[in-house]
Amino acid sequence: MTVFLSYSTKDYFFAELLGIKLAEAGISLWRDQGSLIAGTDWRQGIENGISNSIAVLVALSLQSTESSYVTYEWAYAIGKGKPIIPLKITECQMHPRLESIQHLDFRVSNTLPWDLLIERIKEIEVDSYQSLVMAESASQEISTNSEDPLVKSILNYLNQRGYQMVSFDRLRRRIDSELTDENIEALVKNNASIFKRATLEGNRPGLAKITP
Repeated sequence: MTVFLSYSTKDYFFAELLGIKLAEAGISLWRDQGSLIAGTDWRQGIENGISNSIAVLVALSLQSTESSYVTYEWAYAIGKGKPIIPLKITECQMHPRLESIQHLDFRVSNTLPWDLLIERIKEIEVDSYQSLVMAESASQEISTNSEDPLVKSILNYLNQRGYQMVSFDRLRRRIDSELTDENIEALVKNNASIFKRATLEGNRPGLAKITP
């Protein structure tokens, strides 16, 4: 999985550290230095980088908030419907459009929220699977004879968000924290007309709903 970094080159050291931290979590970072091929149109390269990423990180500093290039990048990403994660690395005035988005605070060196950032990126990765399948309307209901409240809870969760599949870990976070892999495997087996086993990126176990 790849995320795009919009930043000022004056914040180079933060970008380097960010790349290292994300790589340790199995996440690739796209940024202009090293990602653009010499001789190519830079604007097209940037737009391709954003389009091919699951999310856009915006490193906010005095330098980046004054950069028209950075503004162009995150504005283009919003236009493409990409999730934006603002990272505030120094005290600065945020653009009103970004102020409405929850940011992560990287200004205090001993409390850098790396884990929160990685968790958010991985949640976005799971969410992005909905674009790989034909999502059903949030109000659409799948007819089923099952009276199992857990089955109904999972179907409601998938339908409300337009998802086709979901990881076991996410089911534990969103539906029932006490669910084990064995519980979910049994649920899929006992409701074979409703669910099927799925394997998500990174070989993570999941389930997918069967669209009638």
